[in-house]
Amino acid sequence: MLKNMTGIIAIITVIFFGSSYASAEQSPVDHEVYSFLKDAFQSQISLGEKHHSLEEIDQLLDPYFTKEYQQSFLKEHLFKEEAGYITYGTDFPAYYIPFFSYDEETKVIKGQDGEFIVYEFFASDEDMPSLYDDHYEYVKIQETSSGWKVTDYGFEYETPGFVKSIEKEQEANIVKTLSSLNVSVYQTYPIGMLANPFFHSFPNSIPMMISHLFHGYDKNSFLVTR
Repeated sequence: MLKNMTGIIAIITVIFFGSSYASAEQSPVDHEVYSFLKDAFQSQISLGEKHHSLEEIDQLLDPYFTKEYQQSFLKEHLFKEEAGYITYGTDFPAYYIPFFSYDEETKVIKGQDGEFIVYEFFASDEDMPSLYDDHYEYVKIQETSSGWKVTDYGFEYETPGFVKSIEKEQEANIVKTLSSLNVSVYQTYPIGMLANPFFHSFPNSIPMMISHLFHGYDKNSFLVTR
């Protein structure tokens, strides 16, 4: 009996730790990345505050973006007028730094060769009209000899491949942890739901999961969940 209870407690612990893995306390590197992206975004926004020359635009954007990225951004948003060049507001802000929340919803992944991927899942608000359904937005940052540079921008309705890779890795880690504890979860919830720290309704599902776990231990028990 004690062994079974220990197993249940272990699973519950894994659920909570697994769900909080991606939203753990942000590291100093995360804060540096966030600060960099906020400054990069401000450099883009400043192009709409007044007219600039092409030389001034280059000076504003060059500290934050690769030349290729600058060209893609300017081709999308820059307009030439008699007083100079300027950008306007848009409903399709491709190549702008996304409106990250810069909290636990914003994820930072460190890749190889000094690359970082910063992404966030944006849920559509049913109470407000929106141009977009649920989607992901991300930027890639590369560490160079002159500092970080934004190299790529992405907008996807489907889960990006790099997010799927993280989910699989987390799933494998939890399966490995449960296996080492000699705990069976096949009569509880699918491993994918237990392991997936990006499951957006996860907090609402935890009480139901725990109830299900205890029912598996003792069918005569009953836990009211909401």
